[in-house]
Amino acid sequence: MNKAYVLLVIICCAGVFLVTDIIPAGAWFTDTEVIEGISITTGSWGDAGSLMVTADQPLLKPPAGNHAKTVLSGITVNNTGSAPLEVTGIRVSWDPDDGEMIREAAFTRGKGGEAPRAGPKGAGSNPEPAGDEGFTVFWSGEAVSGHLLEGQAQLGPATRDDPARGILLTFGSNMEGKSLVCTIILDDGNEKEVRLQV
Repeated sequence: MNKAYVLLVIICCAGVFLVTDIIPAGAWFTDTEVIEGISITTGSWGDAGSLMVTADQPLLKPPAGNHAKTVLSGITVNNTGSAPLEVTGIRVSWDPDDGEMIREAAFTRGKGGEAPRAGPKGAGSNPEPAGDEGFTVFWSGEAVSGHLLEGQAQLGPATRDDPARGILLTFGSNMEGKSLVCTIILDDGNEKEVRLQV
């Protein structure tokens, strides 16, 4: 009978430690499933549980006056929780890697429940205010495949008028025929990724 009480005390203490955040919470096992271009990671107990990343209709197109397909839209991020999420990084990697460079990562915004799409302005334009249908630059520069693009963006909880944000990626050369992985990294270190073929 004493062993049962000792076991009960240990379980209660472990529960108290987890509730009061003395011992950091985390999943013991994780797994990743890829279903038709959507990658789902399970086992995370952080803020990433409220983050949805999808690529239902990726579109690779040339900017105005160009023929090389260097602008990718159609990746969507959505906050299904009730608290804002802070995005502090985006990592984009591609295969085959022939020395291409990424030049800009921006968040677009849809209106009236429509999925966000690349706005009419090209890369390098001034970012528009967050309430407009344009885009807000998250990072710009020049980086190779797999490099962490650091920036700051807040994803508010999804609403009927603002259900999701899109990610607009601009590259320095044609990306047609590449397999891409786009990973969104939150300020608590949790991340979600989506895989797509362009």
